[in-house]
Amino acid sequence: MKKRKILLFTLVCTLALSSAMAACADVVGRTQDGYIHRYTAENGQDIFFVSTEENPQILTDTDVNFDGHPDLAIVTSMGVSNTFYTFYVWDGSKYVYPQCMTDGIANYELVDGKYVVSHSNDGWAGALFKDQICVWNGSALEALRTMVSEEETVTEVDGSVARTTTNSERLHVTLWETDKESGEQHVLWERTYDPVPEDDASYEEMTTKLWEGLK
Repeated sequence: MKKRKILLFTLVCTLALSSAMAACADVVGRTQDGYIHRYTAENGQDIFFVSTEENPQILTDTDVNFDGHPDLAIVTSMGVSNTFYTFYVWDGSKYVYPQCMTDGIANYELVDGKYVVSHSNDGWAGALFKDQICVWNGSALEALRTMVSEEETVTEVDGSVARTTTNSERLHVTLWETDKESGEQHVLWERTYDPVPEDDASYEEMTTKLWEGLK
């Protein structure tokens, strides 16, 4: 299977853990979900967070909300394909935890000085994935568009019995957009690929649909 290319057009800024300015935190406790950390920022503020990593990286030189001031991007979980983050943004006097109306932030990239793009690799060499184009609405980070690529599933209901069949040879891709007024999601586009595509053109089509009308 051809590995999916993440085609987000021209990215203004990408995060590279090896080159970004990183800080360290102290472990102060444990939970079922991981380690409780305390990080003391340059302004003297103590920030507490939970990460599955004992020594998570804290990126201190990235402006995630595009206001001209560096914020904090903290690694909360790191796997083979996905690194998940939480943000603390500078409000002019201190770092604050923003409201995130998203499905988590994974492998994120900053695009065109206004979009935070999350991309999770969910399997099949990247053919299964979830992409979210997120925007800031004041102090809240909201998912503007969400595209999910998954195995096709069909549910049949017979009386009180429901049977769901998964077809691992067919790929179903759905793109939702969130209405700014109501907050409800509606389907912008969807397509089933049979068989699972191995050509670049199919994944370029997905990326084009994801960004259509935004760039």
